[in-house]
Amino acid sequence: MFADLDYARLKRSFEYFVEHYASAELTTPGSHPVKQSERDEPSRMSRAHRALAVAIADFVDGTQDFCGERVLEIDRDLRKRDGYTLSFLREHFTR
Repeated sequence: MFADLDYARLKRSFEYFVEHYASAELTTPGSHPVKQSERDEPSRMSRAHRALAVAIADFVDGTQDFCGERVLEIDRDLRKRDGYTLSFLREHFTR
């Protein structure tokens, strides 16, 4: 799907979205989305990459009503983490 995108950068962006925008029920120790994606990494990297892309697309879709200032703030935060910015992800993951 988005095989040309760097998995580590995608993962850092995903971690940011989970920390800031995931509901509390999703981030319990037993079912934390980042930990679930890490379980697939060693044996099934292409599957993990696809699952991560789908999860990011869902988060990106949920940001469509964010104002420009908020998007710029998130972009700054993601640059600090060396993740893909929300602006970049919107270009690649918006339907």
